[in-house]
Amino acid sequence: MKLFAAALMAAPILASAQVTDPRPEELLQIVFPKWADEEGGRVQSIATSAVTRGWDTRQGKKRNVIVVPGEVMRVSPNRIVLLAALTPAGTDGEPQVSHGTPIGLAAYTFKPGKDGWKLARRQEPFDLQGFEGKAKLEPIEIPGAGQAANASWGSCWQGHCVDVMALYRIGADGVLAQPMLVQKTAGKNLYSRPDCVDRLRGFLAPMAQPDGRDEQVPPGQCYAISAGWLIGANRVPGNPGPLTLHFRGAISKASKDANLPAQEVDQHMKFEFRGGRYVPVSGSNPIPDA
Repeated sequence: MKLFAAALMAAPILASAQVTDPRPEELLQIVFPKWADEEGGRVQSIATSAVTRGWDTRQGKKRNVIVVPGEVMRVSPNRIVLLAALTPAGTDGEPQVSHGTPIGLAAYTFKPGKDGWKLARRQEPFDLQGFEGKAKLEPIEIPGAGQAANASWGSCWQGHCVDVMALYRIGADGVLAQPMLVQKTAGKNLYSRPDCVDRLRGFLAPMAQPDGRDEQVPPGQCYAISAGWLIGANRVPGNPGPLTLHFRGAISKASKDANLPAQEVDQHMKFEFRGGRYVPVSGSNPIPDA
C-alpha cells in the first residue's frame, strides 16, 4: 500500500487536462500515510470538533474513526476533492454503531505541489448524516453551476421505513457544510400494521401479506410513497437552477373512528435556490413522519 503514495508523490506536475486524477486510495494515503485498505488499516485518528460531538459529547482532542474513501471530483483546473466516509470507532478499532448512529461525511481538498498533489484542506467530518453508521455520498453535476455531493440514507424501525437525501454544494475550497436541501424521498409503513397491504391494494405492485393479517387494530394511516428529483437549468449564472421532487404512491388516512379510502399520490414539490439553499415555493412533501 505504501507504493501508492510513493508513486503519487513522484509523479510530475502536468497540465490538469493531461493527467488522470489520482485514485481515491492514493489520495487518502497522503492524508493518512499509514492507511491501508485492509482490516485494521482503515482505522485512523482525527481531531475532535463540534461536529464529532454529534457522536459523543464526551471526547478528548483525538478520536478513532474507520475511514473509507469515496469518489474523486475535479472541482477546478488545479483542485480535486476526495469524498470519504468516517465511522466512529473505539480505542480497540471496532466500530461504535447503534441504530441511531450517523456516519461522518468527510472531504479532503488537494492542490498541486512541487512533488505531486498535496493536501490543501481537510473536512473530517463536515457533517453527520444517516442511521446505523450508513449513508451514501455521491458526486452530482449541477447544470451550469458546478458540482455537489448527494448524501442519501434510509432506515426502518418497527415497520416504518424512510429514505432521506441531503445536497451539499462543492467548490474549489471543498464542501459547503450547510446542506442546500434536506428532504424525505421515500416512506412506507406497509408492515407496521396488518391491514396496510390490503388497504393499498390496486395502487401498488403485489406484495406479501403480513403476519396476523386478520388481526383487528384501531384506525391508522397506511402509505407507500417515493420521489424522484431533478435540477433544472439555472436562471442566475453560477447559481443552481430550480429543483423539483415528484412524489408517486398511495396513502390511506384515518380519522379517529375509521380508516379512509386509499388515494393515489402524484404531486410535485418545487424549490428555488436562494441565499445558498433551496427554499420551497410550491407543493409539499406528502411522506408522513415515521
